[in-house]
Amino acid sequence: MSEDIFRELQQFQQYAENLQRLMSDMHDRVPQSSEGTDPQGAVSVTLGADGLPESIKIASDWQRRRAVGDLGSAVVEAFESAMSDRLERWSRSLEQSGWEARAEQLDDGLASSASTAPARPFPEISDHDVRYVLRRPLDESIEDALTALDAVDQLDANAFLPPEVTGDSAARRVTITVTAHALVSCEVDPQWAAGQSTVRLNQALNEALNDARGKLGSAESPGAAGVANLHADGLMNEFLAMIKDPQRFLD
Repeated sequence: MSEDIFRELQQFQQYAENLQRLMSDMHDRVPQSSEGTDPQGAVSVTLGADGLPESIKIASDWQRRRAVGDLGSAVVEAFESAMSDRLERWSRSLEQSGWEARAEQLDDGLASSASTAPARPFPEISDHDVRYVLRRPLDESIEDALTALDAVDQLDANAFLPPEVTGDSAARRVTITVTAHALVSCEVDPQWAAGQSTVRLNQALNEALNDARGKLGSAESPGAAGVANLHADGLMNEFLAMIKDPQRFLD
């Protein structure tokens, strides 16, 4: 492999690092909490930093505001309202940060470096310890990388959809389904709800919510599981080692 190709990898690495910094800054501007209610004010939902509900609260006079059979729908509507508030505040924060101009500068910098690539020493790769990466013939590394790309290409797009998990209240009268970043549905037994106090309803809703959140840690989409089996980290370390010490792989 010629030094020019390593130089291009070097430039791409710098671009990736700058892009990562931009994305990190954008992520840091996500509101840490937000609130919303359904249109009738029967339910309020508070979101955490991850975009999932942290708590659900029913108004004491909720039956004057919503039909008993609509309580689950009211929870979803309150979540959607809180999410809209979260996105609007995040959008304003990003606009104030000038992120679009920064992204354009990043793209312009990549284009200009590709056309003028000055000779310079290969940079140190401080974020990854590649001292113990075993040397392999370059064609073997490339073949494994191409095999991994083919395997990813064969995965159905739906395989990467966020997995849904369902949580129940202790008495199984309330069921809440979530993904890693959204509340998908809420079902409440209407006959049971009609005879419950607001305190008991709030307790049941939050029991189901916490049960669902607790299951998210072990949930994984089929696509993510398939990618994990490709040992992409090992391949990445091999190529990072090549960038750091290309002569070692050219001998």
